Parts: sequence; C-alpha cells; structure tokens
Amino acid sequence: MSLDKDGREEGVDRQRQDYEGFASVRPGWQIVDHYIDNDVSAYKKNVKRPEFERLLADLANGVLDGLVSYDLDRVARQPRDLERLIDVYDSNPKLIFATIKSDYDLSDPDDLLKARIMVSMAHKSSADTARRIKRKHLELAKEGKNGGGHRAFGWNADRLTVNEAEAALIRKAHEDLLAGTRISTVTREWQAQGVQTARKTAAPISRTAVKAILSNWRLCGYRAVKGEVFTGADGKKVIGEWEAITTPERLEAVRAVLEDTKVRYDSKNPNDTNAYRYLLSGILRCANCMARMSPNLRNTWTPGSKGSRFSYRCPTKGDGGCGKVSRAGEPLDEWITALVHDAEAALAATLETEGPEDWPGKTRLAEVEAEITELVEAQKARRISPGVAIAMIEPLEAEKAALKAEQTRFIVDRTRAANTVSLADEFERLPIERQRAVIMKHIKAVMVAPAGQGARKFNPDLLEVVWAA
Repeated sequence: MSLDKDGREEGVDRQRQDYEGFASVRPGWQIVDHYIDNDVSAYKKNVKRPEFERLLADLANGVLDGLVSYDLDRVARQPRDLERLIDVYDSNPKLIFATIKSDYDLSDPDDLLKARIMVSMAHKSSADTARRIKRKHLELAKEGKNGGGHRAFGWNADRLTVNEAEAALIRKAHEDLLAGTRISTVTREWQAQGVQTARKTAAPISRTAVKAILSNWRLCGYRAVKGEVFTGADGKKVIGEWEAITTPERLEAVRAVLEDTKVRYDSKNPNDTNAYRYLLSGILRCANCMARMSPNLRNTWTPGSKGSRFSYRCPTKGDGGCGKVSRAGEPLDEWITALVHDAEAALAATLETEGPEDWPGKTRLAEVEAEITELVEAQKARRISPGVAIAMIEPLEAEKAALKAEQTRFIVDRTRAANTVSLADEFERLPIERQRAVIMKHIKAVMVAPAGQGARKFNPDLLEVVWAA
C-alpha cells in the first residue's frame, strides 16, 4: 500500500486475505512468507522498498518457488522494477508467478508484453495523480491552507489550534538552542521524557525528527511547500490559517543555529563550539606564548586519589605552544565558575531595571522589504524595465541579508544574556555546552601565568581574566 495514514494496515489485510484464499485452492501451494511494504510508494523513484528487495533476493536465491500478489501493480509500478523481476524469472524459469486479477506467464513473450503495458499504464496513472496532487497543494499553499497528511507536531488533530503541551516543549527547546544547548542534548531530553512524533511511532524520537520539528516554518505561521516558504503573487510570504507558536524572527534565529551557517552568532568568542568536553577548553591561554591551553587527563587518577583528575596544559612547541604552563583543572574551573556566578547576578539585576530591548535595525529591515516589494510590483506593471529593477533590487537584497544576519545575532545574544543562572547548583545541572555559553557570555579569555618551580597551591593571582565587552 502506498498510503496508510493511520498505520492500521487495513488495506494490506484485505489483500492478504484475498491472495491466501487464492493460493489455498491451488494444489500443493503453501504461503510461506509475506512481503509487505505498507505506507510506501512503489511509484516514487527515490523511495526504497525493503520488502520488495528482500522478495527479489529470495526468489533469485531459491528460497521461494514463486510469488502470488493481489495484482501486478502491487508488485511493480515502475517499469524498471518490473524489468528487475523479469530478469529473476528469466534466470529461474520454474518460478511461479500469479496475481488474483489476471495471471501472467513471465516466460511467455505475449504475457511479458501485457505485463509491461500494464505497469506502464499504472506508472502513467500515478504520474497523472502526482500532477493533480501537486496542483492541489499549490492552490492550498496560495490560500494558506493545510495540505494533506498527518498533523504537525505542536498542533491538535484539527491542525489549526496549538497543542499547548507540545508547543511548550518546542518553545523551551528554542530557548535552549539559542542559549547554547546542542540539538543532541535536546534530543536526549525529549527521549527521556518519552516524547514521540505526531505519527506516534514506537521507536524513540530521533535527532533528525527533533531538528525537523524545531525548524518547521509552520511554527511561525508561514505556509511552506517542500521545506521552502511559499511566496504569493504579491511577493509576500503566505501566512497559514493555523495558530503560530513563535515569531518569524525567532524561528529564523533557531534555524540559523541549527543549520550552522557561516554567520557567527558570538563573534566575540570564536572558541564557542560544541566540540569541547571540558569547561575552559580554548578559553585559557598561556601567558608565555598566548597559545590556547587544552585538558590533559591523569591516567593514574582514581576516585579518592589526591590532586586533580585532569589539568590544563599549554601545548608543546611542536603543537604551537611553549609547553611551560600547566594548571590543575578542578580548582581552576571552580574559581572561574564563582566569578561567573557574580557576573550573572549583576547581569540579572541590570536586565530587571533596563528591561528587554528591541533590535535597532527592525525599522530599516521593514523599509528595505517594502522597497523590494515596490520594485517588484513596478516591474510587473512595466513601469520599469527588468534591467533597472534588478540593478535596484540587488543592493537592497544584500542589505536585507546583512540585516537578517544582524537580527539573528541580536536575538541569540539577547537570549543568552536573558538566560542568567542564579544558583550554583542550577549551573551544575546545565549541559557542558550551556555552561560554556554562560562563561563566554562574560569572559573572553583567561591568561594563565607560570606557577614557578615546585608550586602546588592554587594561586588566583597568577590568572588574568579578559572580560567580554
């Protein structure tokens, strides 16, 4: 079956009953296996049908004596798939082939011609249906209406009203992502809570599914077709008939973070990366040579051992450092964390008095978008030539892209600033990438000076903090 919205296999059950009854009255026939590709299209070129592949392999390898199907177009709807099946039967002439509606002898030239015509007609029928569906979806998109298929995650069964429980998950995930949390961390949190997709599959929700949910244009009310926002004849984005869960600006910022675009959201801190597993990796610098210090585990350390489990070290000369500076990891982490807690408290107090700020480029972005729309309308009305329109639109498009990037940086920076951590234990519960984001919100780098021969005690006087502007 190419489509089974509810996943109940009712159509498959009907076919199974029919071909089992058909086989039961044939002397010596016994159904030994079922090859079922439910809710999978046999027409679409790029769709893999695992059970069809298994069927071909079993026929070719002598596992089966033949196959019986409800109809030929249930086996193949692409001429190339039929030819693959014919090749198997050419190599194994004793194989039986039967369908309930009409039998074909794949060793007979006339029947082969009939089978090829049958599949070609089924293929054309699917192509015609695909064109009609595409046209229908285009009309629905123009009107901002829902298309077919299952409900989207975040909305109720009517696909118009917001499912508040799922919407809350989405909004929190957006907040976490903008604050520095990785998509893999969000995925693990959702899996631990037993969150499932709108299709309610039995398997735990995947990272790919979570990313698709959190980046869906539908969240901000935009109507999209095949993942792209649909633009109407007036050049404006089409707004859907359903309730929005977030704003376009916030969703664009989330999508930029998820897609890892070339825009650096925290250009003041180029160390901001998800690759680090230790709190101060890349933030510490050797005061001797300015090289970034990296963690070094003590292989002999065991629970209860004296001293630190790891240290931060300047790399050796061969790796771009001087190799002369090292510092115990845990006390250094604790000291920097204490500094950041004070900075977070001060920031929280500032935010309470100042309140939220609007992005200063908002008015100019609206003006640029309006100018582009006016030029498009002028060209369509033949008031200006296409050459003049393009010459005037291109610099506006470049300015719009720059303003969009600036808007994204502003939203991410404001989100990270607003996500203040008030308690030490709250900081400890954050994933490592969020802890690092909190630190780099305040600290640009920490210069670590040599401790001197034989020094063992942690000395903060040998550290110089470079605060972020």
